[in-house]
Amino acid sequence: MNLINTVDWLTEKSLQTLVNKLEVASRFNTSYNKEYARPFPVGETVRIKLPQRWITTQGIAYQPQPIARKFTTVTINNFEGIHFDYDSVEQALKLDRTKEEIFSEYFEPGVEQLQQQIDSDAANFAWQNTNHVVGVLGTTPTSITPFAQARQKLLENAGMTGDMTFVIAPKVNASLAPALTPLLNPTDEISRLFKKGYLGFCQGGEWFENMSLYSATAGTWASTVSVSGANQSGSSLTITDTAGDTFMAGDVFTIANVNEVNPTTRRSTGSLKQFVVVQALTGTGSDTLVFSPAIIGPDSAGVPDQYQNVDSLPANAAALTLYPGTTSPNGKAGIQNLCFTRDAFALVAVELETPKAVEFASQKRDPKSGVAIRITRTWDPILSRFINRMDCLYGFGLLYPDNCSCRVASA
Repeated sequence: MNLINTVDWLTEKSLQTLVNKLEVASRFNTSYNKEYARPFPVGETVRIKLPQRWITTQGIAYQPQPIARKFTTVTINNFEGIHFDYDSVEQALKLDRTKEEIFSEYFEPGVEQLQQQIDSDAANFAWQNTNHVVGVLGTTPTSITPFAQARQKLLENAGMTGDMTFVIAPKVNASLAPALTPLLNPTDEISRLFKKGYLGFCQGGEWFENMSLYSATAGTWASTVSVSGANQSGSSLTITDTAGDTFMAGDVFTIANVNEVNPTTRRSTGSLKQFVVVQALTGTGSDTLVFSPAIIGPDSAGVPDQYQNVDSLPANAAALTLYPGTTSPNGKAGIQNLCFTRDAFALVAVELETPKAVEFASQKRDPKSGVAIRITRTWDPILSRFINRMDCLYGFGLLYPDNCSCRVASA
């Protein structure tokens, strides 16, 4: 069996299979791969500039505003691989011979596992960094109303810069089938045929059924959790709680009378602003809660901020609500279905060094998604074993999850 002449075919075929099967990760923004194509090292973390926001002024007088550029980061910290080996006797007597057999028996199952890992990593990153949630935790929806509410969230937060993606769990799809199926508009694009989970187009977005979604378990609050100290802003909040209360990473909460504003009009949408806990915490009675997005309100005179996202800063003793929309959420668990547009999250994949001192090495990169896969084989002369590797390197970053992403809680 001579793989040297077929390794490029194997790598290209493996990449094609991997990319076609990605459903969550492929919907992320992949335009920042160019940062890792520079002729110099950029490190494991890259800062990405977000657009400047301005406030209109009135009158002929010159009224300058500060240039206050915001940044987000993408961290490349996911190195995933599939590795296997066999000895010379196994190769001579037992292994398949044709390249098609080699691919279907050994490499395709490996690619499918890599695909699942990348998609699972993407889904985990998305739900933990999405601060908006609709639906009822622990209850499977039977109508598309919660998904229409998710779309509403994106519209109210100026996040509709393109088609949405809805990713739902199989049991949610089964529950929604009577209501959803008549509304779906299937497309005839050939590329869709590769995506087994593709359901169709509805409510301004493409729908996918996917097993990569995660279940979240809410924290537990023994009594009222409230703000300790008026007019706090930023990404941390001093609170009064009960010793033993738990705040789980991914928990969503609101603050009484702190409403979200549309980022362009800076007028209230009429809904309480939702925040997501980013650091787990066990209450002691008086604590600091770390969350996202940061609270940015008007100044003391009511003058709006360029990046304002709430209509007012929290009042002292304002009550927090855990998982708004869910009655008695303490300890409840449920799948976190996703609704998002491409500008919610970034996926950046990096090409690995292709080694020379091996029996063969090949690497292919998808020009659209940037996902790269490297396949190598090395011979160990001591053990007379052939060592095969399939590897990917990638990472995720936040772009505009506050504007472009919403979870739909379910059972």
